[in-house]
Amino acid sequence: MSLVVIHRLIAGLCLLACSVSAGGGERATQTVQSLGYGVTLYHFYQQDYFAALTELMVAQKTDALGVHSEHAELLRGGMSLSYGMDTQAQQIFTELLSQPRPGVEGDSAWFYLGKMAWQRGDVARAETALQHVNALPSPQLQQEFDYLQTTLNVRQGNIPAAQQYLARLPADSPWLPYHYYNMGALHAARGEWAEAAGYFGTMNRLELAGEEALSLRDRAYTAAGFAAMAAGDYPRASSDFARVRLSSPMSERALLGYGWAAGAQDDYQSALSPWQTLNQQAAVSQAVRESLLAVPYAYEQLGQQGVALVNYQHAAQAFEDELQAVNRAIAAFSRDDLQDLLGLRGDQRDNWLFGGDILPRNLQTPYLRQLISSHAFQMAMRELRDLHRMEQRLAQAAQRLQVMTIVDREQQQSWTELIEQDRASALQQRRTQLQMQIESLQHKLSGAEADGDGRALASASQIALWQRFDQATALSKKMDTSPEQQFRLELYRGLLVWEDAEHYAQNLWQNRQALQQLAELALLSEQAIERLRETQAQRVSSSFAGDIAALDSRLATQNGRLQLAISASGQALRQVAVSELQQQEQALSLSLGQSRLAIARLYDLGSMGGAP
Repeated sequence: MSLVVIHRLIAGLCLLACSVSAGGGERATQTVQSLGYGVTLYHFYQQDYFAALTELMVAQKTDALGVHSEHAELLRGGMSLSYGMDTQAQQIFTELLSQPRPGVEGDSAWFYLGKMAWQRGDVARAETALQHVNALPSPQLQQEFDYLQTTLNVRQGNIPAAQQYLARLPADSPWLPYHYYNMGALHAARGEWAEAAGYFGTMNRLELAGEEALSLRDRAYTAAGFAAMAAGDYPRASSDFARVRLSSPMSERALLGYGWAAGAQDDYQSALSPWQTLNQQAAVSQAVRESLLAVPYAYEQLGQQGVALVNYQHAAQAFEDELQAVNRAIAAFSRDDLQDLLGLRGDQRDNWLFGGDILPRNLQTPYLRQLISSHAFQMAMRELRDLHRMEQRLAQAAQRLQVMTIVDREQQQSWTELIEQDRASALQQRRTQLQMQIESLQHKLSGAEADGDGRALASASQIALWQRFDQATALSKKMDTSPEQQFRLELYRGLLVWEDAEHYAQNLWQNRQALQQLAELALLSEQAIERLRETQAQRVSSSFAGDIAALDSRLATQNGRLQLAISASGQALRQVAVSELQQQEQALSLSLGQSRLAIARLYDLGSMGGAP
């Protein structure tokens, strides 16, 4: 899938995610009503798909999406497809269609299923899925649907149906250049050079913007040039090749083709200029290798056999040097650390293919530039890069679990210490004091009731009077007192005894009430202590230690599976890289053999008296 296509898919999903049915088939923008869905869309627009998927799945798990539930599931499927998880995306779309619920975008689900089948080369299944689509929620998706239907019908030879879908595409549709290029390539493959040139020319007249669109036009110019050469129209081929930008990825092929077009018109002097330009580059690409042999060939055609010999020798040396470099690259991809080799270490971007110079600077950079143009290598590299990113996330998760374990343990300890030292201590002290008061009052009441002693139940003021009487009696025993004074003391004692007896029943009732109140307070205190014990037990049982341990165990399991996946993915990437490099090695060996044969031929020609 090209970069622009991916961006358009993402844009379509954003529009789809933010739209709902508004009656009568119309669409209306709706305010996001769920925080989880809003956070998901935020990460989605930032192209942080891992965070978006995480937030979305958490919100689905906690049932926090509300009215956005159906759209969120479709968004998850489309986002999984954009993230490269096409199997997961297919499961989501299939589930949506197998269990239809109100609000499910069935047309969109069928569209994505058809698109995935098309990408996998299952044309019949793609056609079946796309037949279920009636209308799509955004113009971007509708245009892509029309483009897919056009391409499908062209492949099946149903040209009238293809023209109907093609007519629905607006003049500024971004899919028109792809259609014209594909049509041109289709006719070129059939040897229908005039028709191919016509389609390539139509695409070239379109107003294109953006690097990928311009690169596609350069590819069309290059293909049109080779088609014109095959048709024998060499001036037109030269004109098409000359329109390719020098900064384009197709510039090497265009320079090579321009030289061959000039050579086909016996203008080898003009052919030397683009070929010699190519000769300044490393012999990594096929175009450069061909130019290294084409330059001396041109000199031969110009009758400069000596210069041709020198250039053949230069080509042979370049091929030998490049063979050594390729062998070093094969050894590096066979044993070196792939993260360092590919510049994947520390890369936190989800969109690693989007923008910027992503290639690390090392001895293998020229070969990486070639390898990265291979779809198989791109997919293998992306898979390995995503797995290493997942490894980093799991390592971060493990660190967070360690922190959570420490925090949970410290919280439990701090809370327990706080309760035990403050609240528990205060309650226990209060309970002890109440118990002492109860026992003292019970003892006093028991003695007073047994002896009928009203003094034991006397009030504080009455007790103070008794204390003064006791002091006066003790003093009278030390001093000579008159009978009158003794009589007054006895009289005073009788008054106190009479008052005690007078208030005995009242004091007894008041003390019993006080005892009852103390018992109730003691009971409340005991209940508070029991509740505190229960709270402490609940606090211990509510610790996250068990959950953290379960997560840690799950994390260890996932990390084990991840390491196996990384190992398998790395091995697959090494095999793809080594296989591609071995093909280059074979091509270089063939070119080296051709250059040496040419050298030998020129030496033989010189030995027979010809110009060396």
